[in-house]
Amino acid sequence: MDSSFAQQAHCPVCQSLCPDPPLYQYKVSEASAHFCPSTRDAERNSRLQACIRRLWQREECSILRCRECGFAFGHPFVGGDEEFYSILHEQKGYPAWRWDYDVALDAALKAKDGGRILEIGAGVGNFLKSLDQKWQRFAVEASESNRAELEKAGIKVFRDLNAAVLTEAGSFEVIVLFQVLEHIAEFKSVLVQCRNLLNEGGRLVLTVPDGDAMIRQERLTGCPDMPPNHINKFTPQSLSRALRDAGFEPGPAIPEPSSLRNLQASLYMRVTTDATRKHSLAAQVYRIRNKRLRQPFLVLLGVPALLRMLPHVRQLQAGGAFAITARPV
Repeated sequence: MDSSFAQQAHCPVCQSLCPDPPLYQYKVSEASAHFCPSTRDAERNSRLQACIRRLWQREECSILRCRECGFAFGHPFVGGDEEFYSILHEQKGYPAWRWDYDVALDAALKAKDGGRILEIGAGVGNFLKSLDQKWQRFAVEASESNRAELEKAGIKVFRDLNAAVLTEAGSFEVIVLFQVLEHIAEFKSVLVQCRNLLNEGGRLVLTVPDGDAMIRQERLTGCPDMPPNHINKFTPQSLSRALRDAGFEPGPAIPEPSSLRNLQASLYMRVTTDATRKHSLAAQVYRIRNKRLRQPFLVLLGVPALLRMLPHVRQLQAGGAFAITARPV
């Protein structure tokens, strides 16, 4: 990549020039292999390569970091589109419960007697489905199949935020975004739209991966926080600044707690990163198409992965995300 191209970038949060060398650089082939190695599914890998190349309009993407606010970001600054995520989600599911759901319940919902709540990027609606009947549930969701499932559960769904703002401005008590903002290049306009959708006493609950943790993740596990999936790496400082610019008063950052689950996720990252190398043992295991047959072999591969990362166990157990609750001002 032309280094002068990378060094002319301005921080999307504070607009400061980012002259430092990239933290990381990724080729299109590396990005597509990260999401789906050719040894796992050659045809799907090929589709991902074509899609990422179209999004980047070049063969490489850099990760730059702002000296002023700590925000790190993909350059070119473009997130995945509907085609990218339709390919990406062919093999993914949605967790039944997450730590940040509890943050939303404690920080925003318990203090209110019900009302109207909007989840942006709701997936199949596991969080909204868990709420009792005192809440009128709304969602923004781009996936057609997910929208059908949400509507089946009695949740009113908007395809995008613009549609919600047109009819629902100033009407919500709570808006939640659970690890959504890191995917979106237009995060500033999303925050402004959230401000417009909340009523005077409303609350916005945001969770995002911690930018420092994502940078540390690649160093410790070898697994990158890869664009164009994640293009924003927020710190509490940079997210708070973006929230203030959008008309919010942010509260303190709430870190994801340490847990053994985080360590297990790190081991999985190490194994899946090994699988991107065609002749590795992990790559051969992923040639097993049956997930039930493949799982015990992946567990065995986790043992040498753990031995390699033993010096960093405490860091790997640490949470990799944080939450901020904000109110309109």
